[in-house]
Amino acid sequence: MTGWTPAAVEMSGYSDYCMNEPASGRSVAGVCHARGENANLPAQWLIYITVEDLEKSAERCVERGGAVIAGPQGMVGQGRYCVIQDPAGAVAALFGPRN
Repeated sequence: MTGWTPAAVEMSGYSDYCMNEPASGRSVAGVCHARGENANLPAQWLIYITVEDLEKSAERCVERGGAVIAGPQGMVGQGRYCVIQDPAGAVAALFGPRN
């Protein structure tokens, strides 16, 4: 058991959820419904990769034959992210923390 606790994330009329680490309260995972701004995301576990410069990293993905399929957009109280797809079809999210 991880000991993580759920915390609702308001999503304009419904809630998604973050799972928070008990010691720090830091969000370490999330569960999203396939609706609203998440309606077009693939139904799968989505890894988030922290990057220094979100826009530059998204640009580089496209330059190398990938695509940005969502965002960049804000993540309430956390930073910004975008969802990318590599040329072979694998999907991941790039995350840029708040400065």
